Amino acid sequence: MSLVTPHSSVSTTSGADVSSPSRPFRTRTLATATAVALAAGALPALASAASAAPQRAAHEVRADFNGDGYEDLAVGAPYATVGGKTRAGYVAVLYGSAVGLSARKVYSQASAGVPGAVEEGDLFGSRLTTADLDGDGYTDLLVESGNERWSQGGIARQGSRTVLWGGSKGVDSGTLLPAEGAGIGQAYRTVAGDFDGDGHQDLAHNGRVLFGPFGRDGRPANTQDGADFSDGDLNTVAAAVGDTDGDGVDDIVTLARTYDPDDEGDYGTYVYYARGGHDGLRAPVRLSDLTGPPADTVALGDLDGDHRADLVVGGAYLRIVHSGPRGLVAGAPQVITQDTPGVPGSQEAGDEFGRSVSVRDVDGDGCADIVAGIPYEDFGRVRNAGTFAVVPGGRSGATGAGTKVFSQDSTDVPGTAESGDAFGSTTYLVDGNGDGRAEPVVGAPGEDAGAGALWVFPGRTTARGSFAVTARTLGTVATGAGLGAALPD
Repeated sequence: MSLVTPHSSVSTTSGADVSSPSRPFRTRTLATATAVALAAGALPALASAASAAPQRAAHEVRADFNGDGYEDLAVGAPYATVGGKTRAGYVAVLYGSAVGLSARKVYSQASAGVPGAVEEGDLFGSRLTTADLDGDGYTDLLVESGNERWSQGGIARQGSRTVLWGGSKGVDSGTLLPAEGAGIGQAYRTVAGDFDGDGHQDLAHNGRVLFGPFGRDGRPANTQDGADFSDGDLNTVAAAVGDTDGDGVDDIVTLARTYDPDDEGDYGTYVYYARGGHDGLRAPVRLSDLTGPPADTVALGDLDGDHRADLVVGGAYLRIVHSGPRGLVAGAPQVITQDTPGVPGSQEAGDEFGRSVSVRDVDGDGCADIVAGIPYEDFGRVRNAGTFAVVPGGRSGATGAGTKVFSQDSTDVPGTAESGDAFGSTTYLVDGNGDGRAEPVVGAPGEDAGAGALWVFPGRTTARGSFAVTARTLGTVATGAGLGAALPD
């Protein structure tokens, strides 16, 4: 396809030529977008008693697309068939209410107001990020199309990022973000947060920060170039945002790997920490005590209730670094495995305890808890069926004590554990009923031979009231959709 946008920007790679304005340039142009027609319907939900929400960290911008005060959930099915086009992809939004997630809307590049056209292999919905980018009080949804082919400035591009703008009726319009630089690749791993402490949500990827508020043409108020996530030629595979030092400005932790393996076939794994400040992101620092062991993801959240975000690194097991007044500092991490007292199961090679990790307060005690996906857990001859664990936080942090583990074979969980489901491949936490306690959300993109599905656990630390969201629920094509493969960063 050929999507032509009117503006050009700069490359995000380190050392790129800079042609975009730098701080404090603030001009922007607004453009009106068209409304999106979306199909709506009902989902099961569980009422819950309200309780006072704990103080939110600086980075916790609620994903409330329609501004009704209840959090909403977006999920990607990037391999779904849309309009007969395989692997075109779509995104579903499940809207919160007083009784939890109770309505759904599905949109793709076939929806009115969404830029582009449905094409085979676009992978619309391959990554998702939420933030109020234009500062109007409604959360917006950044959707990556990992293989979108388009052009700008006479240059062929691959990969795109589209903002679906929130409003009083939910997501109702879209804008393609302008290409950055002269490079072909535009599918950047992007995170959102307030990286300069001005109260506006920003976007960042390796090499660049786009400062909000954004115009409806997709252009930021300002940019910061040279904002690298690591200090070498490394591949950023995961990133997390949080206020680690309690200064009200968001920081970024990234997980990076070497592009090529060593002689033994292993990849070097490194964790970097870039603090935010009133001038934007500072230079990244390598957390050397976390170098080495293979890892898959990082997450930030206040595990001990001191109002500073702590770091959880997930992979074969969990590694935790607690923050202090100076943020994250050197020191050996705390380790939690499936052999840690209080954690059900046993540590086995290949289970991947923490392949996916989300951190937020589940039980309302003011301390964040850890939801860790274990997608390759086996049940006898049932291989890679998957489970997930809820590891409680507390005033002493997370210790493993009181951990609960759930699978599709658990009582009250819909479905049956089957080989290749990879239940727990993705995780998320959403407060769908506004009671200040987050509900675990778990994806299994391998469910039903790759159709995929999503599970919501309103009971939080129990499976009572849990329900599944499938292609049938959404009225979409199931075959090979990979529903649940993408949840917001």
